[in-house]
Amino acid sequence: MPLMTTALRYFDEVARQGSIRRAADHLHVAASAVNRQILKLEDELGVPLFERLPRGLRLSSAGELLVYQVRQWQRDERQLLGVLDDIRGTGTSEVRVASVESVTDRLLPVTIRRFMERYPRVRFDLSTDLTDPIIDAILSGEADIGLCINPPSNPRLRTLRRLELRFGAVMAPWHALARASELRLKDFENVPVILPDQAMFRGSTLERALSTQDVRLSAVAACGRILSMKSLAREGVGVAFLNPLDVTRELAEGELVFVPLRDRGIAAAQLEMCVAKDRPLPLAIAVFAEMLDEALKELDVATTV
Repeated sequence: MPLMTTALRYFDEVARQGSIRRAADHLHVAASAVNRQILKLEDELGVPLFERLPRGLRLSSAGELLVYQVRQWQRDERQLLGVLDDIRGTGTSEVRVASVESVTDRLLPVTIRRFMERYPRVRFDLSTDLTDPIIDAILSGEADIGLCINPPSNPRLRTLRRLELRFGAVMAPWHALARASELRLKDFENVPVILPDQAMFRGSTLERALSTQDVRLSAVAACGRILSMKSLAREGVGVAFLNPLDVTRELAEGELVFVPLRDRGIAAAQLEMCVAKDRPLPLAIAVFAEMLDEALKELDVATTV
């Protein structure tokens, strides 16, 4: 039973979508109903909450203040309803996890299965994204737990677990370089490679590595998903640069080979499990975080530095 008023819920969705029509589609209501609630809210508060632009809506200064408060109320409401559900013994808790793609193939699903064997009433809301949007989701309260790669320092985040992951080249088993014990970026100057797209490349271990090397790589493809990079490497299209956690399944099944890079100055990738520093974790989320922490510690030693 939501405690938040309809007008505030509709306002928050319009703020997220930047459009009354898109918000209405997401809420499964008529656009006129959403618009009516927004106008009513603006009338009651005596200030415009949005700037009406030709291509959508943008929060006004008052709207920015209200949306921050509304999302705080939503977090408080969610915690209150969870406590009431626990008292009644009939509720279903929710755990919201925002994660980089590396963890979603094996580690995260296995941990969720183990957790649900003990707590079958818990519902999971999973999202996959890059590190910056994951941090935004944690800080805004849209995610309870975040799994990030190379997150920037942020005083509003608390890191529950940090792992250093080896970085290297991933290729098909029959590739000419697959039998090497270690390689350097120079070894790939005349080799077709598969690179991450611009969004993935920014802040990545590969970007940091190339910034210290006088190396020119010949990219045959740029991908925005690790899955695509792995698939192309598996077919022999080129070599991708990843960490072993990205290819856990493929290494186990012999579909890909991982060869570490030993260039001077290449730092390990940092995998971090983060939560908001100033927000207490409800019981279900705290228990899941502990199980996820154990799963990260159990990672095969070959995965980490």
